[in-house]
Amino acid sequence: RFWNDKDTFVEVFKEYELREPGKNHYFNPETYRLNVKEERNQVHKVLTEEGGMSRPWVLKQGNVNQGKGITIMAPRSDNLASVLEDNPLDSDETEKLILQRYVCNELTWGRRKYDVRMFWLIASVDPLLVLYHDGYVRIGNSNYDETDFSNTRAHLTTHTRLAEEGKATWDEFENHVRNHNLVADLGLSDPVGHVRNQFKQAIAETAAAFRDKSFNSKNMVEENGIAFYGADFILDQDLDVYYLEPQMGCGLDEDYNFRVVMHDQMFRTMVDILGEILKREEKGESLLPLKQIGEWQVVYANGWVFNYDGYKRSKEKRDCSLPEEKTT
Repeated sequence: RFWNDKDTFVEVFKEYELREPGKNHYFNPETYRLNVKEERNQVHKVLTEEGGMSRPWVLKQGNVNQGKGITIMAPRSDNLASVLEDNPLDSDETEKLILQRYVCNELTWGRRKYDVRMFWLIASVDPLLVLYHDGYVRIGNSNYDETDFSNTRAHLTTHTRLAEEGKATWDEFENHVRNHNLVADLGLSDPVGHVRNQFKQAIAETAAAFRDKSFNSKNMVEENGIAFYGADFILDQDLDVYYLEPQMGCGLDEDYNFRVVMHDQMFRTMVDILGEILKREEKGESLLPLKQIGEWQVVYANGWVFNYDGYKRSKEKRDCSLPEEKTT
């Protein structure tokens, strides 16, 4: 369960970055744990010396989901200025708090905020084998405004209770990405593949980061293990992907017919994959290549980690900071 808590997710990825210094985990927004002294010092420096007070931030409780435990901190707001004072290092309530830089210049669905739910399958733990599957879009229910951070719910996609939320298919998402007005300027011949590859690498790196803590056979009674999870992402106008969080609960409601069809296809091929793996294990054969993979794609295989080769994210990102205050 380690990866399902936001604070532990951050902790393990920071440890992974130390083990793999050449890796670029571009999909993780700038994040600090408020129960770690060194990171609190970094927050203080960012806010007081590096223009951080002019940017929006998100304060999150590590052990809750579904839009709970989230507070949007507006630029130059009182609660941002006092975030360290209000959440002291020795407080039990600070133990699982993280402060994350707000992702600006988001790509919207019309004028609505949205995120993309992906799926991933642990098809084997010994050896570790992880597969990725396309998902669907979850559309927020209020107009998105990066100039107004007074209402946290307006900056969430789901569980806002403001109005009914929308859904869209993967095919609609592909059209949405292809028709983005900046595709030509970004020089992307395959914008959908560009976005998908970022999703795939994020999930692959999650498997690699948590292999020793969560995805191993040390404490297993069975000969092997399987699991099925979700992951949520947002995109900015540059078609760069950002992790919201991985999800232990996949949200398999069938409130739309397309989800019934998607689940049927996804689970049928999942059964085929697991059946093939079982037969190969019984014969002592290699698990790869899989013959009955459907639309699933291997992203992690016993130490091999999918990497989006050649991808580099621009450091010059448009943000939603307030203009610097003039001094007299």
